[in-house]
Amino acid sequence: MAAVLGARAPYAQQVDFVIDATLPVRETELPYTLNLNLSAVATTRIGVGALLDLREIQKIVPERLANNAIVDNCGLQVRLDDLSFGAKDDAIDLNGEVTIAIFECSRTGERNFQRGEEKNAILANMSTEATVELRDNCAYIKLIDLTLTAPEVQREQVLEDDTLESVKELMLAAVDLVLKETPLCPELPAELASLDPVYEKGGPREIGEGGFGVFLDGSVDVSPSTILDILTVLQQQELIPGRP
Repeated sequence: MAAVLGARAPYAQQVDFVIDATLPVRETELPYTLNLNLSAVATTRIGVGALLDLREIQKIVPERLANNAIVDNCGLQVRLDDLSFGAKDDAIDLNGEVTIAIFECSRTGERNFQRGEEKNAILANMSTEATVELRDNCAYIKLIDLTLTAPEVQREQVLEDDTLESVKELMLAAVDLVLKETPLCPELPAELASLDPVYEKGGPREIGEGGFGVFLDGSVDVSPSTILDILTVLQQQELIPGRP
């Protein structure tokens, strides 16, 4: 559950909120910080800038994914051994190492197969770039492409024809499925729920040196309930006087 941690009003027509939030990923929740900026842009609209600070997730995810299988079927297993990712200007870079294991696979029925002994395995380097797509007020991370490279000697010994290319396509499909199930939808606390911002654009944002962030820009329709909620929070934070 998101919660307001603090607010500040650095300028007369601008106020910033810092919100603790979590991203649900399957059976766990990952923490991040939402920096919300409200500014006056017109008499009936408030500009909204949301910066999702994902540096904690950037630390946690590689540890959680280590030694996990990205692809695991009868004849093939692709295990993620190492992963690092970060933002660079307006792009996201991911690098790591994967173990590609090839198994014997025998048919045991019309639709059933049984994995046999491991035939061989190689260690490959993985590199890819990702971007952010904005849909339905949520940011979705999307891989642009993925490159797998393996030592020439090992590749000739273990992988035949276009196997490495096939592994790449399977990995892209598996990762894409997870990312589609894990959108970044900034959650506002109950005190600010009436803002209901509409985000119009977004993308990756580097925070500090390589820190991973996502920005969203949009606006809020001004209504009496919106103004009252903002004033209430500012009073609670003692940024403006309370009721007399």
